[in-house]
Amino acid sequence: MPRSVAGIITDSPQPMEHSEIQIQIGSRSYPLRAPAPELERLRQAESLLNERLTDYKAQHPGADRFDLMGMTAFFLAHSLIQHQETTPSASEPPTVTAQADPGLEEELGERFKALEASLDRMLHSKATVQAV
Repeated sequence: MPRSVAGIITDSPQPMEHSEIQIQIGSRSYPLRAPAPELERLRQAESLLNERLTDYKAQHPGADRFDLMGMTAFFLAHSLIQHQETTPSASEPPTVTAQADPGLEEELGERFKALEASLDRMLHSKATVQAV
């Protein structure tokens, strides 16, 4: 029977080990808990975001941080769409081979949804705190 581990549904008998890290985006620090295998990718994403922010800040010295973050998000979304259009299999859901766990695709989809919801909540709570 599936269990929920830190908001992520899993069929594995052992809970996935999570690590806590601090992600620095611009002048802000965000604490995150993530599966250990994802830490390197999170650091790469952190680096990419900060590079883009630095580029936009240099190109538009008068822009506020919300404009810079908006432009960075727009750039990354555009890059993702471009990548999906040029990668034939990216637009199709991953296939599960006969050797893989039949519920793997569904489990991964649920994990991605949970991660996205968690990030949305975190960003929303940060925005609400700043607005007050």
